[in-house]
Amino acid sequence: MGNIDDKCDEKVYDVGRLDREDIVKRRIGINTLFVAPVAVVPVLFTIVLVVFGAVFIKVWLAEKETAQREVTAVSRIFDSYRQSLVDEMERYAASNAAYINIVSNPDPDWIANRFGVDMAGDFSPDYSGLIAPSDGLTFSASKSGEPAQKVIREILNSDFADALQLIRNNYLAALTANPDADILFAGDLADLNGSDVFRVNGIPSLVTAFAVVPDPGGIPMVYQEPFILISIFELNDRRLAELLSVLPVEELELQDKTPEGMIGISLKNAAGSKVAQLVWNPISRATGVIMSSIPVLFLSLGTILIMVLAALRQITQAKSELAVQEREARRAASHDSMTGFTTRAQFYKEAERQLASEDVRMKGASLVYLDLDNLKEVNDIHGHMAGDWLIISQAVRIRKRLGPDVLIGRIGGDEFVILVEGRVGEDHFPSNLVGLLDDLIEPIEFEGRLIDASCSAGIARFPDHGRGILDIIRSADVALQRCKAEGKRSYRLFDNRMDEERCERRQLCGELVTALEEDQFELFYQSIVVSGTGERAHAEALIRWRHPERGLVSPGVFLPIAKEAGFTSEIDNWVLERAIRDASNWGTTGVSVNVSSSQFQKEGFAEHVADLLMTYGLSADQLLLEITEDLVLEEDQCTQKVFAELRDMNIGLAIDDFGTGYSSLSYLHKYPFNTMKIDRSFVARIGISEENDMLVRTLLGIAKVMGMKTIGEGVETQEQRDFLVNAGCEYLQGYLFDRPAPLAESGLKRAS
Repeated sequence: MGNIDDKCDEKVYDVGRLDREDIVKRRIGINTLFVAPVAVVPVLFTIVLVVFGAVFIKVWLAEKETAQREVTAVSRIFDSYRQSLVDEMERYAASNAAYINIVSNPDPDWIANRFGVDMAGDFSPDYSGLIAPSDGLTFSASKSGEPAQKVIREILNSDFADALQLIRNNYLAALTANPDADILFAGDLADLNGSDVFRVNGIPSLVTAFAVVPDPGGIPMVYQEPFILISIFELNDRRLAELLSVLPVEELELQDKTPEGMIGISLKNAAGSKVAQLVWNPISRATGVIMSSIPVLFLSLGTILIMVLAALRQITQAKSELAVQEREARRAASHDSMTGFTTRAQFYKEAERQLASEDVRMKGASLVYLDLDNLKEVNDIHGHMAGDWLIISQAVRIRKRLGPDVLIGRIGGDEFVILVEGRVGEDHFPSNLVGLLDDLIEPIEFEGRLIDASCSAGIARFPDHGRGILDIIRSADVALQRCKAEGKRSYRLFDNRMDEERCERRQLCGELVTALEEDQFELFYQSIVVSGTGERAHAEALIRWRHPERGLVSPGVFLPIAKEAGFTSEIDNWVLERAIRDASNWGTTGVSVNVSSSQFQKEGFAEHVADLLMTYGLSADQLLLEITEDLVLEEDQCTQKVFAELRDMNIGLAIDDFGTGYSSLSYLHKYPFNTMKIDRSFVARIGISEENDMLVRTLLGIAKVMGMKTIGEGVETQEQRDFLVNAGCEYLQGYLFDRPAPLAESGLKRAS
């Protein structure tokens, strides 16, 4: 029994020992399982910190890269904005009209109107000035109306003087002489401008300059340093808003230094001096968001990871937005903001590239030079908003008709150039161009009104009419000017005869200068007689040019050239003074003088007439001024004031060619005319039809009701004379009585 018990006890013991060993083993396993997570936590924590740190560093580096891209984008856009101001100035400084009215034949009124009104209304410089070769200040103006001379002088005496001297040097270096000894500009317009940053009256400002140079050229030049147009643009809130409109940043500020948490670029002048700091809040601020989430990192790991991903996505989006803005900024610098067409410089660049292509060299190309004929009239009558709408509407028509792939440029306020494939000619005129020219003369609707639209075009072919884009544009411009001279609202194809005529016109233009200097002009006189007695009451002064080689040159030939060259004012003043001087010796016979709109509207015109009458001793009631009806269409208060001043002096005022244009009876009420001239086109049809005879009687009746005297001009037959006398016309003029003749042959006394 004992043995059995012992064995049983041994078994019990063995079982107990096994249980204890199993318990120990299990406890060791549990501890091992418990210790394992405890050991893993620091590892995981370290991994999370490492991952977090790596992500944070990646975000921080990405933000730095984004900030740098922002700096680069803002710098580029600022430079593009700066260049756009220079490009705007080019339209005013680089033109034939500017060179003629500033250098060839200085016209202060033209300068003041062009730069003080047109340019100020176009892109609003805060200060502008015109610098003569001797650094003299020819013209200055400010947006506020305050004197601008002091500000312009400070710029001339600053470091910007070096930039101005460089422009002068480049200009002189580019002047050459052709075989005929004509001075020509053969340089690059890009070498004739400059811009810099300065403080003006304590305000950071952009200063831009551009030399006055003929473009497209072909006019007489002189060898001298250039006149330079200067504009100053204050970097105020409005201009910063213009920059901000093409940037993805929220705001822009000018500070002396970059505040904490912001980024910026230094605006330095050419001398390296810092003028101001252009600063803004960075687009991406993800690191701050991540740092604020550290206290809840372990409780919100998933959220943090999502935020990191969101931050990375934000940076990616910011990069994408910046890339888009950079592309838009580059496009804005090379395209016109109003029409979307390329600028002048960009058009030249792309056109040269197309002309160099093998396809164009085989098929040829053509350039269409378009001009909106009536933009000025629309601006004057309906306002500049209507003028802008006319430009935009015509641009839409052009693009719609020609499609998106045709190269189109806007190179002036109302001028467009189009480069099309193929050689356009009378035997090959593409239907889309025919349709385009038809589209552009259709009226435009603006605020419920229909505005008349008119367009002229000149067309030249490559390579027939030029080997480069500038030559093609000049040829097309010659054809355009021919079209406008022959009535507008059409097109003309360039041919070599036009070039010869252009040379002839250029030669005549040069000879006009000599004619003014050597007194080659003279006045012919034609009688205005009393209808009942045939007694001479007045003599109309008519200008003639007695050329030493060409003989007697018709005013129909030289007056349009004089107008284009800017000599009209000088010729008008000469005619008025010579006519008054001659008439001072005629006794009771008066003199009639034609007055242009520009002459009449010139400041001080009434005082000038009064001075001439006093100087030569002519009675005011012996002077009759003939005014065309286009002047009264403008309904200007200054014009009405001049009318009143002349009437108060008892000077006669006649409306010329009444009824041939846009006259209305309301104008006869607004302006105090005392004489009406019945146009020769009505007189010539007397006796042909009852309707025309009734029309002449109606005009005479209107004049009588308005208390005006009447003059029938172009009377050539006895039948016409008898009709007008019986109808009550007081005065007559025409070949029936005499032809225009020099003073010595007119039967009038010559002035001593």
